[in-house]
Amino acid sequence: MNLTCCPLYTIKCDSNKFQLRRSQKNTLKLIKNYLDNKNQHSNKKCNSSRDRESIISNLSNDYILNRINQRKNTVAERIIDLFINFNDFNDLESKKPEEILKIKKLKAKHVRLYKKLLLLKKNDKIKNKEDILSSLKRNPFDSNQDSIENYLTPSKSFQNKLETRLVRSFPPSKEFVESITEEHKVYTKYQTIIHKDKPSECSLAQFKRFLCDSPLLPNSYKGPLNSLDLKRLSKDKNFREDIVGDINSIGYGSFHQQYILNGKIIAVGVIDILNRCISSVYFFYDPDYQFLNLGTYSALREIAFVRQISKLDTNIQWYYLGFYVHTCKKMRYKGFYYPSYLLCPEVYTWHPIEECSRLLNANKYSRFAPIEKTDQTITEDQDQIDNVDNVKIKFDIHGELKFVKFREFCSFLNDEYIPEFKHLVLNYCKLFGKSVSDRIVISF
Repeated sequence: MNLTCCPLYTIKCDSNKFQLRRSQKNTLKLIKNYLDNKNQHSNKKCNSSRDRESIISNLSNDYILNRINQRKNTVAERIIDLFINFNDFNDLESKKPEEILKIKKLKAKHVRLYKKLLLLKKNDKIKNKEDILSSLKRNPFDSNQDSIENYLTPSKSFQNKLETRLVRSFPPSKEFVESITEEHKVYTKYQTIIHKDKPSECSLAQFKRFLCDSPLLPNSYKGPLNSLDLKRLSKDKNFREDIVGDINSIGYGSFHQQYILNGKIIAVGVIDILNRCISSVYFFYDPDYQFLNLGTYSALREIAFVRQISKLDTNIQWYYLGFYVHTCKKMRYKGFYYPSYLLCPEVYTWHPIEECSRLLNANKYSRFAPIEKTDQTITEDQDQIDNVDNVKIKFDIHGELKFVKFREFCSFLNDEYIPEFKHLVLNYCKLFGKSVSDRIVISF
């Protein structure tokens, strides 16, 4: 990774602690208003994909770092902390709130909060944080009040109907087979318009190979999702079937989440449901609906999806967004889903992306874990591996499968081939790291 121009870092988001940001709420409101027919958009009002790419590419490192470091309701928190810790009431009353908080301009809602707390403070009705929160209609620290699920609650008077349908892509379910032609048309349109692929590069065979075939099978994992009580689940008021799609399709393996607008597939999210996480593989959409910001919307829907699935299997809480590429500004949007963590490429520990971004702004490749002599995991770095004698090897000899350690495997080789095989196994182990190499089996 330290040699490539664009190091790839595995990124994951904690769905149970996820906090919406303003831009993400705006996307959810945009979709909701469109479904309610409150504002009709057209493709002409939307920036072209080239314009959007230009805007994203020109974002500075500082801007992106600030976006990653954003916290929910930070101004409201500062105002509340001010009234808890500030003792000079005369200053609070005589000076403007912007002057005390050192903010150029406050929003109207923050001015209203400031004035309300000022009045309560004057009447000696607030002495601590609990007093303040009990006096507010809306608790700025309550993440449930601004949860994704609240924005996804369908209106009773919608004009456009958007629903998601979960279908197993491998082995292909009946529903998937019946809709693959429609999916493929959307995929071809997306690839040719957004990514400038040639139509010949988007054949049905290529589509199946890229986004349908999978090594994961329904019985790949054993867990609660394999034995759901569907009748009980359908009556569970705390479970949002409208977010999941079709409860009959829930399980482990590879799936397509189809976004269906008025009976027509307009987007598809390709996901893997594993025993500890849900991984986002790919997303494509009909470019005619680019104005709806479907990329952000799908990620938020998938986070909400993870939160619902975690009610069925409590081991599942993480949402994997693939790879984070800090050197590619168009890919940094993945860091805007808070809280997110990057995997250290050397010791495989997870670290908050806010801390990692500062390191990556200085160097495109960075180790995130601190180097400490007392840290036992540090001694197992991938570059410390020099002996492969105990690496497990699987091979076939005369139709019989054998599992042996590498030093025993060498007895089956001609002497002239041993250095070549040793070099090959050593390179694998340097790539995996010592702790992983002790557990894997290399097959020849």
